[in-house]
Amino acid sequence: MSEFVNFAASIGKRIITANCQIEKDSSKPGLVRRAVDFPSLMLSLGFSPAFTFYISKIEKYENVYKVYQTLKGNNADNSVICEELQKKESAGYSGYVGILLVTLEKIGKNISVSPDVNKLYTALIDLATKVYFKDERIILPYLNEIKKVMEALPYE
Repeated sequence: MSEFVNFAASIGKRIITANCQIEKDSSKPGLVRRAVDFPSLMLSLGFSPAFTFYISKIEKYENVYKVYQTLKGNNADNSVICEELQKKESAGYSGYVGILLVTLEKIGKNISVSPDVNKLYTALIDLATKVYFKDERIILPYLNEIKKVMEALPYE
């Protein structure tokens, strides 16, 4: 199995262990919508503009930290995952930025994630200036597999 699939599967498994109750209708949860949209946005605009767009939509910076910690296996409270899987319009941005941080770390980027929201904001903005075209080519297969795994989540 490819490392891209393994990585995406590990994220999917962490998310599914949250055992979230998601309302059943035709719309997709916020986190799934973000995972579907980001790769094409990155391809059309570049990583940095797509990333800063997602940052601009974050309503709870503390959720970025919590999702990152959950995906790293350092947070036993999975309620943040359920919050990011809600179907409201603003849901999923914090969670997907957390996924992006774990993914960037996987490709060798130095990631600084602080529970202090001001430090986290600064780190995210700084990170937006440190992801280059060569990084985009490396990260894209991971993001495409994450997209597939997220779309396959059993939420209906």
